Amino acid sequence: MGILKSIMTAIRGGASEVGEAVVDANAVRILEQEMRDAGEALAKAKISLTNMKGSEISLNRKVNVLSEDIAGLESKAMACLEQGDEALAMEVAERISEKETERDELKAEYDTAKANVNKVNKMIKGYEKKIQKNKRDLDKVKTVEQLQKATSAISSNISASGSADNKVSAALERVKAKQQKFEDNLEAGDWMETQGDDLDARLATAGIGENAASANSVLDRIRNQKKQA
Repeated sequence: MGILKSIMTAIRGGASEVGEAVVDANAVRILEQEMRDAGEALAKAKISLTNMKGSEISLNRKVNVLSEDIAGLESKAMACLEQGDEALAMEVAERISEKETERDELKAEYDTAKANVNKVNKMIKGYEKKIQKNKRDLDKVKTVEQLQKATSAISSNISASGSADNKVSAALERVKAKQQKFEDNLEAGDWMETQGDDLDARLATAGIGENAASANSVLDRIRNQKKQA
């Protein structure tokens, strides 16, 4: 809380624009410190409440003990009266009166302590709910701030590296073009091989080619040999 109070003091002192700028620039950090301070205060309050509850329990136990003592003394006073010992009964009555006075005083303290414990406990629960809500709000603010920073960084990177991205894109396009040309050449080679096979087959069918010429030569030679024989 000290950080926020110091800043607000600066604002009230006349440095409003500077103070507001500091608050805006460090809002999340200030809120986080506020949450830590609130958490520490809440922890201390719970410790105090525990001590208060302990005192309340102790007072209640003392009141109960005195009530039991009074009940016992009343039984003894009744016994004295039954025996006709008025003097002894009076002494017991005086002791009972003292005990009742002490009990009533402690009872008043107990009632006050109990009321204070209930009041403080209610305050702590309300304060705890408020802290939890503030924590959820802070988490939301931090998330939005992180998203805004990420978005800003992305926008800045895109803007700053626009020309570099264009160069990279152009290089990628060139690589793609080379790869496509290589694939086209492979396809053309396959086509040429297929065309070559078809041409040889057609030449052979037409009796044209090395194999066909050689066969005719062989046949002519055989015919000549037959005529000479």
